[in-house]
Amino acid sequence: MATALLALVGAWHLLFWVLAPMASYAMLPLDTLEALGWGQEWQLGYYKHPPLGAWLAEAWLRLFGGWHGSLYLLAQLCVVATLGYAWRTALLVLDPARAALAAALLAGSYFHVLLSPNFNMNLLQLPLWAGFGHHLLRALRGDSWHWLAVAAFAALCVLAKYSGLLLLASGAMALLADPRGRAALRSGRAWLGLLLALLLVAPHLAWLREHWQLPLGYLRGFDAASAGWQWHLVEPLRFAAGALGSLLLCAVLLLPLLDLRRGGKEAVGTVVPSCGLDGRPGDGTPENSDGAVQRRLDARVLALLVLGPLLLSMAYGVASGSRLKTTWAAPFFTFAGVLALLWLPTRVDLARLRRFAVLLVAVLLLSGGGHLAYKLGSERSKTAFDGPVLAAAVADAWAQRFDAPLRIVAADHVLAAIVSGYAPGRPSMLVAGDFTRSPWLSPEALARDGAVVVCEAGAAPCLPDLPEGIAAQDLVVDGRRFVLRVVPPSATQGR
Repeated sequence: MATALLALVGAWHLLFWVLAPMASYAMLPLDTLEALGWGQEWQLGYYKHPPLGAWLAEAWLRLFGGWHGSLYLLAQLCVVATLGYAWRTALLVLDPARAALAAALLAGSYFHVLLSPNFNMNLLQLPLWAGFGHHLLRALRGDSWHWLAVAAFAALCVLAKYSGLLLLASGAMALLADPRGRAALRSGRAWLGLLLALLLVAPHLAWLREHWQLPLGYLRGFDAASAGWQWHLVEPLRFAAGALGSLLLCAVLLLPLLDLRRGGKEAVGTVVPSCGLDGRPGDGTPENSDGAVQRRLDARVLALLVLGPLLLSMAYGVASGSRLKTTWAAPFFTFAGVLALLWLPTRVDLARLRRFAVLLVAVLLLSGGGHLAYKLGSERSKTAFDGPVLAAAVADAWAQRFDAPLRIVAADHVLAAIVSGYAPGRPSMLVAGDFTRSPWLSPEALARDGAVVVCEAGAAPCLPDLPEGIAAQDLVVDGRRFVLRVVPPSATQGR
């Protein structure tokens, strides 16, 4: 029964969380559109992030013939892969029933559920961080080839987002704190993996050598240099509270399994009350002492992988005073359910499984229904804006004047991503009119191909550093007023 409940969670993601956004979103989430705008340029890095997420989004879109709805499927495949890795990892340290339940608990995670329609770098990290942790445990247990998998996932974590370095630092601490890890370092197996990881990230490191100021500048944009010393204390605590608060419904789901009357969890090495995959009581076979020691060591590794990135993020906040976005903690807690079922006194029997199942279905319906109602009924939702209409109007403003295709749209990162994602031909983004943020373009390309400049009315001066061009039109979309101007191409005659 426990594995059937986990399968239900996976099926719910592949059905509801793919179809609901298609029905309720007027456009793709902004992060997804931005990734597509980067991905079509096939760069080795971008001013915010490494290239993996943008490449994957672009390749996936092309695989599906340009169908934007396919990005919702890609996002849910990331979540399902995460559930699979959480389950397979839990099987290393828990009985089969608890392992399935540890993964199913993620149905209550804000990051794994409510944010899941948004394919971005945070979501991409979910299966990559989970894969790194799983293969690290397998490698520490003596499966030597898993060191290569650890290296590959380490490289992919960094190529997805620079916060992957938090996981790698936590993994390094786990290796040093684990006698099996220290033995692997002495034997050289882990060093071979390190070499593979460096080879995989080498192209991006070469890009960083020339463009390191771009991602560093983006990160420093969250600094609060003018804030008082209190910011260095309050902000990390706010970040931790928000990150841990994302697990609130996970804690609610855990309640039917708790057995607080026992006053404590069974000691390692004793019989662990369990159920088999079919929900019937297990045979209660005690584990041997070697298995108990290994389970304790594995639990220590998992704790470092879960809590290490959180504590390192807080330490950075204390040192820098930066505004830490809660969503940056998205990949931290995939193994939180595993640790909960390892450390807390629980009992798994058919009666408790039935109560868990009822609560699980309630949580699935509550989170899904609430999200759908918000997206359909709230004007505050960012995906409620009719981006395709804006993009069509921009393309039409260009087509009325020139026979050549629109190749460049200049706007802030939000409007540039919307127009680039939906306008015919998918014009390149000139983000904020800044060629350093869009190095695939140049002033010469702008002069040759021209552009449409898009700004929201009433904002700051509309990209004043760009050529003045022709005032095209004012435009109202969903109650928002935009100003368009056209920079004519030098190589094309107008109509």
